Amino acid sequence: MDPDNFSHVFSKLAKRAGLGHWHPHELRHSGASLMLAQGTPLHVVSEILGHTSMAITKDVYGHLLVDDKRAAAEAMSGALFGA
Repeated sequence: MDPDNFSHVFSKLAKRAGLGHWHPHELRHSGASLMLAQGTPLHVVSEILGHTSMAITKDVYGHLLVDDKRAAAEAMSGALFGA
């Protein structure tokens, strides 16, 4: 299927489903976001997406890793000061 035709058909289907105007590439972003939300390590998501470096993945999806930072801070606090 021609990529332009696929994009057009996909967009029409998304609108018809009540999702608004979506492009196929947004499925990629959704998939990556879901993987990270489920705890998939960043380097694995990066490999699945085919990024040339993990830095690219972190630049695009790093804002989703806030919970990881919080968990790391809580783990350090527990280790240093007890639970």
